Amino acid sequence: MCPVEEIPAGGRKVVPANSLDILIFNTGKRWYACANECPHLGEPLDTGELQGHVVRCNAHGYKMDLSTGNCVTEAGLGVPIFPIEVRDGWVWVKI
Repeated sequence: MCPVEEIPAGGRKVVPANSLDILIFNTGKRWYACANECPHLGEPLDTGELQGHVVRCNAHGYKMDLSTGNCVTEAGLGVPIFPIEVRDGWVWVKI
């Protein structure tokens, strides 16, 4: 998807893939990849605040757990999560 150096610790990047925008987070300890779309109203998540492994949508405050994809604010909502691997200086996401 992209070279590791494009997403430093604490950083994030949106990468288009097929018909999706994939949002990649590097927390410094773990990497996460999800669809860049809040399940509530479809707002992008890339500008949201990240606290640990939870990203908050700026539009209405919905919080998504990046380890499970579940919305912690409202049961029944969720964001697609994708397997991610860092290998040979590259970030790879399986979609």
